[in-house]
Amino acid sequence: MLLDIPPRAGWDRVLITSVSEDSRRIEPGGLFIAVSGTSQDGMDFLPDALERGAVAVVCERPQELRVPCAVVSDARRALAVLAAGFYDEPTQEIHTIGVTGTNGKTTVCHWVSHLLGSNDVALVTTVTNAESGLRELTGLTTPSSPIVQRIAREVVESGKRSLVIEASSIGLEQLRLDAVAFDVAAFTNLTHDHLDLHGNLERYLDAKARLFRRLGPEGWAVVNADDSRAGDILKGTRGRVLRVGTHEPADLAATGVEPKGDGVRFRLAYADEVAEICLPVAGLHNVQNALLAVGIALVSGMTLAAIAGLLPSLPAVPGRQTRFRDDRGVTAIVDFAHNPEALRRMLEIVRTPYGRVAAVFGCPGGSDRAKRPQMGEISGRLADLTVLTSDNPKQEAPQTIAGEIAAGVRRVGGHFEVHLDRASAVRWAVEWANPGDVVLVAGKGHERVQIVGDALVPYSDAEVLAGLGFTAGRQPRGPNDSKERLKDTR
Repeated sequence: MLLDIPPRAGWDRVLITSVSEDSRRIEPGGLFIAVSGTSQDGMDFLPDALERGAVAVVCERPQELRVPCAVVSDARRALAVLAAGFYDEPTQEIHTIGVTGTNGKTTVCHWVSHLLGSNDVALVTTVTNAESGLRELTGLTTPSSPIVQRIAREVVESGKRSLVIEASSIGLEQLRLDAVAFDVAAFTNLTHDHLDLHGNLERYLDAKARLFRRLGPEGWAVVNADDSRAGDILKGTRGRVLRVGTHEPADLAATGVEPKGDGVRFRLAYADEVAEICLPVAGLHNVQNALLAVGIALVSGMTLAAIAGLLPSLPAVPGRQTRFRDDRGVTAIVDFAHNPEALRRMLEIVRTPYGRVAAVFGCPGGSDRAKRPQMGEISGRLADLTVLTSDNPKQEAPQTIAGEIAAGVRRVGGHFEVHLDRASAVRWAVEWANPGDVVLVAGKGHERVQIVGDALVPYSDAEVLAGLGFTAGRQPRGPNDSKERLKDTR
């Protein structure tokens, strides 16, 4: 990729030691790219970047500075290109996979790692970012371009062969992945979420489709054909296509899907091969997630037989359908479900096998207010009790958020309580439950902080349940490595 910046005398003598759009991360020798954000202009941080030791600047408006200043038409694109160049195009050297969609991205990424061999795969996901302990990754699904490229270079140097990236719509729209050389792009589904950022569903779809438009002719697009927008997501892609599904014509299909205990059984068919599969997790959506992981593994060089042998041992993903149980026989499930479709799926899963159902959840502050009453309606219809609480309220009043969700619960005649302290809300729901009942604690999943104002307050749904006497259920575990390694697909 080129930026078409004409060189000037003396620029070739400037030694660049880092690239960043965040002035706080600039160190002596750094190149600062002044990116205009939704609420802040990177130009306002030029003095801070220079004071911290920036030796060059890239921006969208001419500036008289004591250091070289290159002017570009799109600073975000420049950031992506320059970060990739600084780290010497690392994704050209490894098998790189991107997974996008509204729900299921994290699960698919982690299951792909299991199938390809976790010792050989690096992950950039909502979960791994949170587990890193780095503030620069906290709350992010897709990090900034320099961080993605730095991670990719570290993957190359570690000797691992694959990098799997969870690609969020905002990350794609902000061009954070524009200079990543993807070999495989996968699409899970498209439902209501983040419309406060994108404006409408079509723009939301277009942001996700960017991942597929960037595929080269040797790349693979693996899509969930069960989703009605799968065809739209493929428009403009140059890559080869593999469709997976359970009820639409698909290259990789799951048929005869039926529940089996806490899991699901189905028949997996690809080309002229068939395998009987029993997944260790419940729900049709997890069959679709598994199909995508299988499809990615297939186009990455594995055989169906080798994949089928690993599916029964798919690992649990932190904060996704994590079950707990207390001595009374009450079950609690922690899940990241944080949008209408995800909440509906989880409530439908727990509705039949348990007695009464309590749903504990909130909605984040400062984002997508339209989904709040929708989630209230879903819980009001499917849960016996809805307990409304806080979920990263940020700068917004938690009572206001809860009130907007409650409007949806009232609309369908549901029963609800409001306990804004999340730990108190979980405790109240647990005390309400009888043996055989289930408490679904939704929205935060793996997260270990509450974002209140600008503060990160330590909090974990799992730890609250443990403090109430709940024990985590047995989690499916598998080998660290697959027997059949990723073949060279370049």
